[in-house]
Amino acid sequence: MRQKNSLAAAILLLLFLGLSIHWELAWLQENLASPQMQSSDLEQAREYFTLYENIWKDLTYFPVPLSTENPRLQIQFEDSWMFERSYGGSYGHEGTDLMPDTNVAGFYPVLSMTDGVVENIGWLEKGGYRIGIRSPHDVYFYYAHLDSYAKDFQIGDVVKAGELLGLMGDTGYGTEGTRGKFAVHLHVGIYLRTDQIPEIAVNPYWFLRYLEDRKLSYAYE
Repeated sequence: MRQKNSLAAAILLLLFLGLSIHWELAWLQENLASPQMQSSDLEQAREYFTLYENIWKDLTYFPVPLSTENPRLQIQFEDSWMFERSYGGSYGHEGTDLMPDTNVAGFYPVLSMTDGVVENIGWLEKGGYRIGIRSPHDVYFYYAHLDSYAKDFQIGDVVKAGELLGLMGDTGYGTEGTRGKFAVHLHVGIYLRTDQIPEIAVNPYWFLRYLEDRKLSYAYE
């Protein structure tokens, strides 16, 4: 029964994604002939649509694997896009938080969702120990609040989809080494860029939903 439900959910999700792309294409086609639409607006719409498509091209695996030792271990997440955050001032949440059933730092593996190259590594006041991967189609995937890294990553290192990046933790919201300010979780962020705009935040929620049936298995319990 769980397999049937999983298949049905996957089909519904693919239908939703297909409809979303269809609506966007229909909107572009309808507005191509609109005298109110400026050519610069059309070019920008086409550019954003292409950038958005690039995310799908690089997605390979869900960032937290299944456990071969304890299949009951689960990860929960919700669409928390732009939920209010207050550390250092009020701002919207630019990402999706993956919350584990077991609130233990250094327990859950974190894998790269894509191939790519390490663009950022190390401590951020809000993100704690984080790693940022630039994918082949120029999408930036951001993994934050890690407890530790899998190895001594350096900027420019090549990373393969499914490669171990580190272990989930509760680092951040302070000077380097700060822990325990919130529950253990993985913050996933996805960012695009253009020649004019260096960073455009994108809601990761539906991309993570898409990857739920693309989980690797890893030995942890």
